Amino acid sequence: MDYQKILDDFITEYPDYKSDADNFTEYLETYWKNSLSGEQLRILLRGIDVEFILQSLIYNVEEIKRYKSKTKAKRYATVVGLFFNYIRKNTDIANHELYDAISFNRLRENSYMKRMMSYIEKCDLLAGIAEQEPLTSIQAEKLLIWANEQLENQEWGDATDFRKAMASIGIKMMMLYGITYRELRKIKWKQYDEYYGFITVNNFSLRLPPKLSRQLQKMKQFISRNEEKNKEELLFTDINGEPWGDVTSSSGIPDYLGTLIEITSVTSVVKYGIAQLLKSGLSDSVIKKITGASDKLIQGCVLHEEDELIKIINNKIVMAELYYDF
Repeated sequence: MDYQKILDDFITEYPDYKSDADNFTEYLETYWKNSLSGEQLRILLRGIDVEFILQSLIYNVEEIKRYKSKTKAKRYATVVGLFFNYIRKNTDIANHELYDAISFNRLRENSYMKRMMSYIEKCDLLAGIAEQEPLTSIQAEKLLIWANEQLENQEWGDATDFRKAMASIGIKMMMLYGITYRELRKIKWKQYDEYYGFITVNNFSLRLPPKLSRQLQKMKQFISRNEEKNKEELLFTDINGEPWGDVTSSSGIPDYLGTLIEITSVTSVVKYGIAQLLKSGLSDSVIKKITGASDKLIQGCVLHEEDELIKIINNKIVMAELYYDF
């Protein structure tokens, strides 16, 4: 068993997490000073606990001064947690205490993320607040695959199946249009034009992708056939016609996100959608009207990686009038 092989396989599956995984590895090598293969590696990974990972974060913040914002520090903690979850799933290395702490809800006293966030939120060296980051492209792809699987089954008579199907539509609309959960709950079936494949949100007629339009059409037919519409004819309900509640958990979306991509933030899904609208060139003011998002939420989606931002800027520049005459 070789650490580098485990790390390489993890990065192959999660390429966006390479820099944070490498930063943890640097601390590991600095601390361990022994072989990172064979029985020595097994001894090391069996003995790592939450305190060890916390010290690696402190090292990166206070000694190396690599992380200077709460958001970046939180990302590091999240990536290292995912790395050990990957080790749990793909190796036979036992470390139940650490694995349990990582899997616990972050509100639980002895959970991994509660310990990490306690340090991050109090650290004066870290600027800003720990914001939720948009989904990565890999996370977005996993969600879309899952959502389409739930909507391929056209018989949603079971309450759980129906809940997953509705959550899938909600997730897809958040990812596509950046619509906040608050605005999503207001959408009524009459706003869906099944003939032309449009849905009207906040007075904007938004074109639906053919697949999503067909899925909505089948869901509408199922609801009409089973007479499960609510009096207000809201789109997002449970199987009994009860509308989604004020809290996102009533939709089931956070639970499904947690299982699929190991985050529970609906905000991350919304931010992904808003980021796509920003990349397409829509102004903040138009996005705000469509999505119902705050200025602060929209601004939190502008933080692209440097290489990606350069590509976006240059794509816009070449569209300038008379560009080729300059």
